[in-house]
Amino acid sequence: MIVKDTDDYDSPWKEALELYFKAFMEFFFPEIAPEIDWNKGYQFLDKEFQSIVRDAKIGRRYADKLVKVWSLQGKKFHVMIHIEIQSDKDIDFPRRMYIYNYRIFDKRYLPVTSLAILADENFSWQPNVFSYEQWGCKINFQFPMVKLIDYKDKIPELLNHKNPFAIITAAHLMTKATKGDPKARYSWRWTITTALYEKGFSKKDIMNVYRLIDWLMMLPEDLTKKFTENLIAYEEDKKMPYVTSAERIGMEKGMEKGMEKGMEKGMEKGMLSEAREMVLEALDIRFSNNVPEDIHKKITALNNRLLLKRLLRSAFHSKDIDGFRKIIQEMEPEGGIGVKP
Repeated sequence: MIVKDTDDYDSPWKEALELYFKAFMEFFFPEIAPEIDWNKGYQFLDKEFQSIVRDAKIGRRYADKLVKVWSLQGKKFHVMIHIEIQSDKDIDFPRRMYIYNYRIFDKRYLPVTSLAILADENFSWQPNVFSYEQWGCKINFQFPMVKLIDYKDKIPELLNHKNPFAIITAAHLMTKATKGDPKARYSWRWTITTALYEKGFSKKDIMNVYRLIDWLMMLPEDLTKKFTENLIAYEEDKKMPYVTSAERIGMEKGMEKGMEKGMEKGMEKGMLSEAREMVLEALDIRFSNNVPEDIHKKITALNNRLLLKRLLRSAFHSKDIDGFRKIIQEMEPEGGIGVKP
């Protein structure tokens, strides 16, 4: 059996950034993190960022974020941090980084720090500057950049690290490395998951990071069942029943898989109404029949088969109803709601 090419990198990275933004900065940009006043908190500006970049032509990427923080340098002031996680080589990427930077500055008139995480597998592609010169007018825009593949030979070091993003990076890299090899993926997923317990992560972090690992490192159904059974036994031995119970894992994964199969059959017949009902039913199950009216209306207006499938999975994996609402909001600037594929 071969692991299908259905790995979802986008959603886990977006959620990881929101859960562990400080850890993200400390791990990938340790020279910047100490300059931020973490005591004053920070604010994600997803909706504003989407409006800023709506008209720009963009390449495929995993995630992008705009965060407002406080600087500790001299007189304290706000700084905008713009983060791009790029999935593959794109010769236009540096120009896009520059365009987004100046658009954010033009909108907010605050200092903007643009940061890039390159998740592609091309060692030689290392963009970190956009420049041009014409008749004495010169632009030289440089931005800090991290290449995930540079950590490929450092997996043991990542698993010994106490920063959640070290574990997430290891999971990301080994998801890519084990595509098409479910047994190897099972082995690495087990190694990465147990590292959470062995290295003394808190209960909350174990639960959060495990959910992201589960999201990234998808396994065939038979290996998923085996993994679940072994993890339950492992937790019982450790006396740490953190992640979940057998009942919840089985129920949620069973419902998700069953609904996905039902949606596939319904869509083959062109039955969009049934697909919408499945998304709403999944939300009712996940969030105890507490689906806000605005979300209900948007789902019932959705005519895009691919986005309905995406929303069905998001209904089971979103940590709360506000997280699910953000996913819908991110679709809207793209014309996703109500648009046929």
